[in-house]
Amino acid sequence: MPNDRSSDDLPLRAEGAMLHLLGEDGIYIAGQESDRMPPQTTELLAYLALRDGRQARRLAITTTLWPDISEQAGRRRLSRLLWRANRSLPPGLVFAKGERIHLTDSVVTDWERAESILARAFQAGPPLRPDELAPLHKPLMASIRAPWSEEHQHHWDQRRFHALRHAGETLLRGGRPHQASELATFLTAWQPLDEPCHELLVRTYLHMGAPGRATELLQNLQRRLRKELGVDPSPELVALVRQAI
Repeated sequence: MPNDRSSDDLPLRAEGAMLHLLGEDGIYIAGQESDRMPPQTTELLAYLALRDGRQARRLAITTTLWPDISEQAGRRRLSRLLWRANRSLPPGLVFAKGERIHLTDSVVTDWERAESILARAFQAGPPLRPDELAPLHKPLMASIRAPWSEEHQHHWDQRRFHALRHAGETLLRGGRPHQASELATFLTAWQPLDEPCHELLVRTYLHMGAPGRATELLQNLQRRLRKELGVDPSPELVALVRQAI
């Protein structure tokens, strides 16, 4: 049975590596897309990346990632996983220090960069450009379906949804209805029963001088809400469109 390499044996040569956690393409390290990591390796990296301090005790890892096996079996599996990972990943990316497993601070994640963009969406200043908002269109850890990941994914989806909607409002107020329309279209496709997103989309077309399209969107929303929820759009939204006709 191979032993884990200690942190003292691992030269940290992972500086500048980008760990991708966002999007439908799976979890991977930039530059190694053609050599995708095994699912257990990607799950371990994602778990550590989302932990405070990028570290966790062995027992916490095994009981979270493999709750259906014994502690002893989990420890053996983790040791084998670390042994394989340290021979396929950039040296120093993941290392053991006693009972704790660490993800080096030298690696960058696209999720952390997206978090900074998310915060900027709510700050005063010029509206963010669509290309700047692109990371917020992506789900978190899409390839992982596990109880531990669900809370992270749900929290990320809620926060990025509200950030994108706020960004759409900012774009519209900033005189960029076409860009706001593209963003609102994405949001209504993602959450088809969210009326504020539909209202944003309707207002973008009203600002672009297309009341006919706004009316069509309202009618589509009305049919969907009646079918799915048995309710009508708000009187305020209906009045907004009628006033523009």
